[in-house]
Amino acid sequence: MRAERTLLSIGDYLVSRACQQLPRAIREQRHREWAAELPAILHDPQTGPAPRRAIRMLGYAADTVRGAALTHVRAAPPRRTAGLCLLLVADTALVIWAVLDIVGAPGDPLNYLRLAWNVLLAACPLSMLMRSTWRVRRLIASAGTLLGVAVCLWDAARAPADWFNYAVAALLFLLLSIMWITVWFSSRRARTGQAQR
Repeated sequence: MRAERTLLSIGDYLVSRACQQLPRAIREQRHREWAAELPAILHDPQTGPAPRRAIRMLGYAADTVRGAALTHVRAAPPRRTAGLCLLLVADTALVIWAVLDIVGAPGDPLNYLRLAWNVLLAACPLSMLMRSTWRVRRLIASAGTLLGVAVCLWDAARAPADWFNYAVAALLFLLLSIMWITVWFSSRRARTGQAQR
């Protein structure tokens, strides 16, 4: 009985998280509908033994999170999609160039770092085209920017008189700092907004 209450509370938590991603007008209604399914799935004798019913119920609750994330995603405008495709083609060319550099000088670790950076640069427009979540996009952008800073600093260490590498590294680090600060402020504002409700 206690395990059943724990399972239902986990399922209700997942459903609540899913409903937070929906527009306010339909949140309560969807929460009631989806939460009502949880005990029905957990007590359905046709599903099989209790562990299987518990897994099925938790799977349903987790799927509401995925489904809610996909429902409010709008289609990108055609110009934006064309721009992202063009950027993806350019980033793919950079990946090919980095692979050719590795083939030409397989012992240079900077070429491998450049390849990783170019792969993450290509992953940015690809994640936007595939409409992945903001968290995934932020992680890709953060990792790509950090690798860009590392590549520029490595280039600066090889050619200390060239100021361009320092400037690009500083610019990338500034962009990364602005992105992290913006994410921090928006998550803090979201938390205080939820606490006030």
